[in-house]
Amino acid sequence: MRTLYMREFMQRKQLFNQIQEMRGNIRVFCRCRHDNSARSAITFPSDTELQVVTQQGHVKKFEFEKVFQPTSKQTDVFEDTLPIITSCVDGYNVCLMAYGQTGAGKTYTMMGTDSDPGINIRALTELLKTCSERKQIDYTLKVSMLEVYNETLIDLLRGPDAGGVSVHSKLSIQKKGKGITVPGLTEVQVTAVADIKGLMDFGGQNRTVAMTAMNTSSSRSHLMLKLYVDGVDRVSKATTHGSLMLLDLAGSERISRSGATGERLVEAAAINKSLSALGQVFNALRTSSLHIPYRNSKLTHLLQPALGGDAKACLFVNISPRVDNIVETISTLQFGTAARQVALGEAKQNVG
Repeated sequence: MRTLYMREFMQRKQLFNQIQEMRGNIRVFCRCRHDNSARSAITFPSDTELQVVTQQGHVKKFEFEKVFQPTSKQTDVFEDTLPIITSCVDGYNVCLMAYGQTGAGKTYTMMGTDSDPGINIRALTELLKTCSERKQIDYTLKVSMLEVYNETLIDLLRGPDAGGVSVHSKLSIQKKGKGITVPGLTEVQVTAVADIKGLMDFGGQNRTVAMTAMNTSSSRSHLMLKLYVDGVDRVSKATTHGSLMLLDLAGSERISRSGATGERLVEAAAINKSLSALGQVFNALRTSSLHIPYRNSKLTHLLQPALGGDAKACLFVNISPRVDNIVETISTLQFGTAARQVALGEAKQNVG
């Protein structure tokens, strides 16, 4: 009976995922960071649900496509997102974002460590493998990396200038047909995992980070790593154009807790404003508003192609289990719940 139940459960889950994909729903995953230093306010009834005890003692329940407990491994997280990620090889645009308060583990989920890489390097490695296995199709892969810092776009892969000094190239967003483009953004062709790791290390060193009261190395910008995949079938001459956008959002934070002052305060205000703009876009999409406020921030303007109905979108909400972070945790979970109700429409395959 247990075997039959599990088989039926998996079939229902597969059908549900197919319906979600046809509707174009933003798939939302939740990951709780590992933290043994304080009492936890979160319990996990199943692998799709979690319960949070509020400061008033009430129990709030939340449900997502998958809930990863503090003991979950990087491989577990990647395995559940793999089918969405690899579809970019078939000509789809895919966007994966990590959202949550500062110190909740977003960068670890996306970037990981050298010994235990996150979604970024695992995804790009898998895509290289998939492309090499399709002998009939010639693929060209290019990578770009930028950050949104204080409402400014900065090219993180810009090499040294003529004087040998590394410079950050500031960019602008321009409309191109139904989509947008970032003229002048550096795109580097890659053929091996080593190429990707080198570019990620170079771009990561250029990213803006600083210490706050809640995180010794808090990301002060939104980081976007994008892979462009162009394929040409040798026999039919058919072409595909896909992309994978991996976004490590800066952490949302309350100024009273982060202790931000001076330059850190300006950064925090810009971060919170852009994340608020993202919430406004999700709300407008969820209610089928006639006007979607993409231009309220550089972040949402940059995300317009991913959230405008032509892409498969996936959101990771990263949370802390600590009792003293419960307000931020509930806010993050409510953000994820609202995003889960957004239907973008069926993603379009870019073929020619």
